[in-house]
Amino acid sequence: MSQKQQAASADMQNFLVQQQAKAQLQQTISRLTDECWTKCIGNPGNYMSSKEQACMDNCARRFLESTQFVVKYFQAKSSQQHEGF
Repeated sequence: MSQKQQAASADMQNFLVQQQAKAQLQQTISRLTDECWTKCIGNPGNYMSSKEQACMDNCARRFLESTQFVVKYFQAKSSQQHEGF
């Protein structure tokens, strides 16, 4: 493979990684919205009550914190497995 083809291949790989990251972020936001909406919003109206706003804020924070925890856990586990080989 020529140097130009290798560069194009690396660029394509980077592009695909970026697109996958975007898709995962969109999926996470969608899941967060669905879960928190169901948990916090009783009867949708023209505005959210202060109780609903606080619930949505707390729900989103907990969701993101737990997601980060799980990601870090599996990253650490993965790196431990790679060190063992």
